[in-house]
Amino acid sequence: MPLIIVTGHPASGKSTIVDRLAQKFAESQKECLVIRDDTYGSFSRKNYEFANKEKDLRSWIRSEVQQNLTKNKVVICDGLNYIKGYRYELFLAAKMSKTTYCVIQVTPSADTCHWLNEQKPEEERYSREIIDQLLMRYEKPDTKFRWEKPLFEVKIGKAEKALPAEIDDDMSIDLEYPAPRFANIFADEIVDWICNGTELTENQSTQTVPLAPTNFLHELDRCTQDVVTVLLNAQRTAVRGQNLTIPGASEGSNQVKFLKLRTLPELNRLRHQFVNMSKKDPMTDKERIITGFVDFLNCNLR
Repeated sequence: MPLIIVTGHPASGKSTIVDRLAQKFAESQKECLVIRDDTYGSFSRKNYEFANKEKDLRSWIRSEVQQNLTKNKVVICDGLNYIKGYRYELFLAAKMSKTTYCVIQVTPSADTCHWLNEQKPEEERYSREIIDQLLMRYEKPDTKFRWEKPLFEVKIGKAEKALPAEIDDDMSIDLEYPAPRFANIFADEIVDWICNGTELTENQSTQTVPLAPTNFLHELDRCTQDVVTVLLNAQRTAVRGQNLTIPGASEGSNQVKFLKLRTLPELNRLRHQFVNMSKKDPMTDKERIITGFVDFLNCNLR
């Protein structure tokens, strides 16, 4: 169920880091599924040269993430994920699943990316031009946005050994960061957060709207329009303070107090407000619709 988004430069060692992290989850007895861009059926590094092919790839990754978010599985999305808005879409998928979530950022220098690319088998390499293009397109995560945190930044370089324990990973001295096999990937911190951190919660924008009957909107519009017509006709002969009875509403909640003459635009404005509110919580019964609208009018007519 938890979701980890890995984002970074091309040929930056992301997949090596993900493999190490997946091993850590396995040691913690947690099932882990890795969704990678290169498992897409027609994947090629050249896909990133064509907007339509890249769009299809992103759609496939998003679909795989949504389908595999379950309570018993950690999902790691291993790809470039370089577009801020796309990461937000993946965040919403995790939010709808009410799960824990984090982002791992892997953004070494261009020189390091080109060096790591040369270490790949020839058929898995990016062209130098594609790497440079993707580096220019990359939208760096920013923790001022809620969908970019918690953020774990993994520092990658060319050194074939880990940093000495006494050296701070955020060092200011001129030492080469470790290669992906040796880098500090914050495995313990990530596993702890994913297993014990705060779960995301849905708000109104991510809640699933209940399914309504196919004729719901027609019935809602007709019932509220009938109530408006009854009020306009009844107020012509009504006395101030009189209760106007609305046919079709529940007994005891079927009257609107007449305080002053109401115009059609005024009543229609309230009717549209009630209709928009009702779309979020569909009512299937005609009596409930009319009673709800009468209650709404009594609360808003002053």
